[in-house]
Amino acid sequence: MLDFTVDFSHFDRRQPISQHIKNGKNIIELNTFPYEYKLEHEVHVSLLYWRPEQNPNIEASTAFEVVMRPGVEDAKPEVVSRDPAAPVQPREGEISWDMDYFKLFVPFNNRQLMPTWCWEEGEVLRDNEATRDSLTQAYRRLHRLFAAGDNDALLAAAATRTKELAQATGTPEDYVRHRFSYTMFFDNPDIYELDDFPEEPMTLNLGADNRVAWLTTQGVSAPLVFSHVGTEHGASFIRPYFIRRNGQWEICR
Repeated sequence: MLDFTVDFSHFDRRQPISQHIKNGKNIIELNTFPYEYKLEHEVHVSLLYWRPEQNPNIEASTAFEVVMRPGVEDAKPEVVSRDPAAPVQPREGEISWDMDYFKLFVPFNNRQLMPTWCWEEGEVLRDNEATRDSLTQAYRRLHRLFAAGDNDALLAAAATRTKELAQATGTPEDYVRHRFSYTMFFDNPDIYELDDFPEEPMTLNLGADNRVAWLTTQGVSAPLVFSHVGTEHGASFIRPYFIRRNGQWEICR
């Protein structure tokens, strides 16, 4: 459920995953851009860890590193380094590369105790039209709140997310609520313009063992979008992740 996109680059990218993993087995799914791979091209995934008194920028240790060479015929992902004392360990026999969709799957075991996240507590969802249409109504409600500029109601709708992220990041809930405030959009109508809600049926996406759901339009676009006025393609996407608990949709992340 960690969604990020980067420009083409040969630089390493670090992404925090502590607040996205649970006890026991986890899987990293890395989507790469499908193009003609050369022999020298490599995809690296490293998991880093550090102790509370350490500075993660300069003192982080590598738990393990996986390398895939997609340009080499019949190549398979390899674990090229591993720290047996690390709190996360690779499940070597399960690491795989999907050549059809250019995805690297890295299952690993997490041995340190984690909180029970809200996305573990959602109902198991069915991938069908009924689930999609029900979730669409939750998105429509959010769209109406954005159209009305009702920041307080939007933050109230995301109360579960606020509590979750405060616990995950070790920060006060007031700070998280402030960071997720939408007043920037409402205070600058000359810069941000809310797009109309899509009329065509959207795509239902499920994750976290079918306990988390979100909708996308064409490609991977989100149905809640603020266009940047005066630009051709500039836009800010609102990407909530939902669980269903007690028959009701909740914004979890």
